[in-house]
Amino acid sequence: MRSARLGRLLWMLFITEIQAATELPVEKYILAEGETLNVNCPVTVGVYSNSRKAWQKLNRNGKFQTLAITERVSGQVSKVQVGKIFLTDEPSEGMLHVQMTNVQAEDSGLYRCVIYQPPKDPIILFYPVRLVVTNCLYHGPQDSHLHLHECARSLSAERENK
Repeated sequence: MRSARLGRLLWMLFITEIQAATELPVEKYILAEGETLNVNCPVTVGVYSNSRKAWQKLNRNGKFQTLAITERVSGQVSKVQVGKIFLTDEPSEGMLHVQMTNVQAEDSGLYRCVIYQPPKDPIILFYPVRLVVTNCLYHGPQDSHLHLHECARSLSAERENK
């Protein structure tokens, strides 16, 4: 009986290790409000070159919401804009370029680049991206060089601690 419990415990530990190993590391970006997020997502050339790609954000319900999707253009560069999100799919280079302009605090969250293939689950292309947008809490004159210096120093400190 004791060996059976030990066996179950070892099995549970093994399963837990497998689950931990399959979780992707997260790429963290810390930006000030108004800055631009640029992410390059590598794509396997030849395999997914002609597939539709998407930029998704994890919503409050724990599900990923698709924010922008490229078109299926065989071998050609595909560009799409949805609001402040720009996607550029360069199949010959094997790269999906994502740009989010004028980021705001409410844009903070977890994002990912995927191969978009509904109704099947998407294929994750790159590490999930954790975006943290700060509003730089310096309270001096907004137009002073000191303001810019304090904001830059504050952001540098946050970026070093990521």
